Amino acid sequence: MKSRGVDLTGYSPSFVMRCIRKRIGRAGVPDYPAYLKLLTHSEEELNLLIGALSINVTEFFRDKGAFEAFTAKVLRPLLAEKIRTGGMLRVWSAGCASGQEPYTIAICVAEEFKRLGSERRPMTTVVGTDLSVTALARAKDGIYTQDEVKGVPEKVLNQYFVRADDRYVISPVLRKSVRFARENLLDKPGSRFFDAIVCRNVLIYFSRAMHDVVTMNLWEALRPEGYLMLGRTETLMGAPRAYFEVIDQENRILRKKK
Repeated sequence: MKSRGVDLTGYSPSFVMRCIRKRIGRAGVPDYPAYLKLLTHSEEELNLLIGALSINVTEFFRDKGAFEAFTAKVLRPLLAEKIRTGGMLRVWSAGCASGQEPYTIAICVAEEFKRLGSERRPMTTVVGTDLSVTALARAKDGIYTQDEVKGVPEKVLNQYFVRADDRYVISPVLRKSVRFARENLLDKPGSRFFDAIVCRNVLIYFSRAMHDVVTMNLWEALRPEGYLMLGRTETLMGAPRAYFEVIDQENRILRKKK
């Protein structure tokens, strides 16, 4: 697995074993030794296991209240600053799975621009990263089923999606502001100086020691006083807490200290 950029020592052992047991059942092999043999000979199965280890539970506007808070307490002040200075807004969706979260962020940005009514629209880039090649391929396609867009308000659906038979495709205008890349959160970040990072419901799958590694990698990727939003059940532990201040405890919105 290390040859593919995946070091399993960083993950919670119980989580890894659940993923392996699930793949053993779906691959139809009898036991662990047989599955290990399959992994050494099957590139397809290796990719499926990596996909299982990537957190692919996602949806548009997952936890609506959290994104309302993110818009009001993060995007609103950032966009006002960018309009004033002419700078670019850069947001990272870390662990983006099949793309619903970065597209949701891009929609929130577009809607906030409309609310502000400003003619000046600074460039915006939302970067979605994940470990799973399969999930990233889906994200780049930007094609979703009717069930996958059920949480999207009809007005938003009509404006930012294009209906294609029984599928919904991300509109070209929205797609222009979102890009995707493969990245392991245990590695040093490939990009830095993000204005905000959304990393929701990802840290809970890492071991305690690697939790700190991932958190500090996110800290490094933020600009001074940049924002970090975690999942509602997640919290910073240990040394990384000293590097952030809490902006919204309920919605786990933090800001990098100077």
